[in-house]
Amino acid sequence: MRIARTTLVLLLANLVAFGLVWRATSAHRQTVASQDLLFPAALAKIELTESGQKLVLEKRPGSWRITAPIEWSANLWAVQRLLDEIRFIDGDKGFATAETKAAGGSLATYGLATPRWTLRTTSDAGATLEVKIGENKDTRRLFLLTADGSRIIPLGDAMAAALEAKPESYRVDKIFEIADFEVRTVSARLRQKDGDSVTSLSYEERTRPGRKNQGPEWRFEAPFDALADPDRATKAIADLSNLRAVKFAEADEGETGLATPELRVGLEGNSRRQVLLIGKPKVGAPAQRWAKLEDNASLFLVEAKALAEWENPKATLASARPADFDPELASGLTITSAGRFITLHRLDASGAEPRWEIPVAPGSTATKRREADGKLIREFLTALTRLRATLTGPTATPALVPAGQLPAEPLHKVEVEFGGDRLALSFYAAPAPAAPGSLLVHQKGAPLAAVCDISLLRNAQAAVDPKAWRNRELAELAAGAKVTGLRLTEKADGKVIGEARLGPDGNWAGTGRLDPANSRRLATALMQVRATEFPTRDIGAGDFRYELRITDQVAAGATGASESFRTYLCTAPLNRTAVLVRDEGDGDDFLLEASLAEILIPLLGTDGR
Repeated sequence: MRIARTTLVLLLANLVAFGLVWRATSAHRQTVASQDLLFPAALAKIELTESGQKLVLEKRPGSWRITAPIEWSANLWAVQRLLDEIRFIDGDKGFATAETKAAGGSLATYGLATPRWTLRTTSDAGATLEVKIGENKDTRRLFLLTADGSRIIPLGDAMAAALEAKPESYRVDKIFEIADFEVRTVSARLRQKDGDSVTSLSYEERTRPGRKNQGPEWRFEAPFDALADPDRATKAIADLSNLRAVKFAEADEGETGLATPELRVGLEGNSRRQVLLIGKPKVGAPAQRWAKLEDNASLFLVEAKALAEWENPKATLASARPADFDPELASGLTITSAGRFITLHRLDASGAEPRWEIPVAPGSTATKRREADGKLIREFLTALTRLRATLTGPTATPALVPAGQLPAEPLHKVEVEFGGDRLALSFYAAPAPAAPGSLLVHQKGAPLAAVCDISLLRNAQAAVDPKAWRNRELAELAAGAKVTGLRLTEKADGKVIGEARLGPDGNWAGTGRLDPANSRRLATALMQVRATEFPTRDIGAGDFRYELRITDQVAAGATGASESFRTYLCTAPLNRTAVLVRDEGDGDDFLLEASLAEILIPLLGTDGR
């Protein structure tokens, strides 16, 4: 490919032009515009004096604070506005003082003979600078006289607005300096006729039965040792730490009542402690109360409703949960009711559901070891943890009762084991006017009991009959096994209702009601037999009228296939989907699972009562 002569000439011309530009720019030094700033960039303290009244702002780690004429946290936005105006005062601006005198003027022309303000700053390095600021009475313009008196600098309207701001405008309305996430202890002392009522909460980590890797949580330290409600306590403490003053005002002690405050609320955290004193309601505005911080003279008003939680925190912030544990950690369970008890033990934690058993314990209702239903137990334990005190009154306060007011004996008792630890719950009749279906639930050692709606428990707290906890899985053929024979008879006279057999070719042959189609359907369903319930009372099913004999065949091995037999007794159906059944080798009556019952009931000669 040949390059055209014109293209080559243009390329060389571009290279020459680029070289000339580079040479010219590399020899040129750019002049940087700069300002001769009058004040240091990093200020640590600002003192502004006007007519003998001094405003002092001091920088603290992460904040600014007013130290005169009041002691209070400063509004960062207001301070930043003043800082911005001070920092960018240009010392090159304005004119020399000598020029003014030469022109026949004087400092009085600019209000600097008797300046309105004195501004003194201290830098982070400790260097101080003091200037005077005056006001021209005719134009209302402000002028600054430098520290050495050699120069007068005019100031803009923004600086004038910052200087004329009152000390109160620099004050934040947030009362506590301790942030809610820093709070570790809260105390409230309410003055009463018969003595002060003291409540204290702390945020701490403590080992509890049924809990693993339990993190910090709010607890009462006084007047009792108990858990606080995690949601209500966290919200109440956050609201308290962010409490704001409605208005700062002045009043005498007789009006405020702060000489003997009615309520003291203290926050402690991050090595700091602040105490808020609450006095009387404001005259003419009872929804507001006088308040001040301890060791701080500033008076202000706060909304009375914002402090309602702290007038009786043990009633409003105590935990509404009578039981708080992890159901997965439970290793045992004992239920006692009406002088009888049953014990359930966890066998292992393998599989989708842990395996549980009903052991034969001395004095228990169990007379034969049975496998328990792990799903039922897990549901019951989970329901226990979901119990909550009912809410009452206009403020939705949890219905809690002091432990000292409980009856002598409980109606029911549930003990949950966690290895070597144990948690005991007692159930009592709920005091009036509790809603129907409510009981008083108390954890042993707790200072309070909760009135709870126990419908979630489905009366399992009183279930001491082993049938209530039996495993619902009654029979399940192993892989490779199958049903090979069915025989249905009337129990009274032995009359055969139907009989069927599985042939070597895999087809069913049957007589009576057990025709091939019904036999195949029933045999498939009988590979797994489940109960929906083991009735613990007479359900009106009557006597057993039918007998179903089942032949099972296990997979053929080295010794050939082997057979086993199951026999179920059936009552007349209760309805189209319910029939009471008994396994002759077991002895406990049960209601057959609906899907299997719907197949069996038509074969009994009736669709149910």
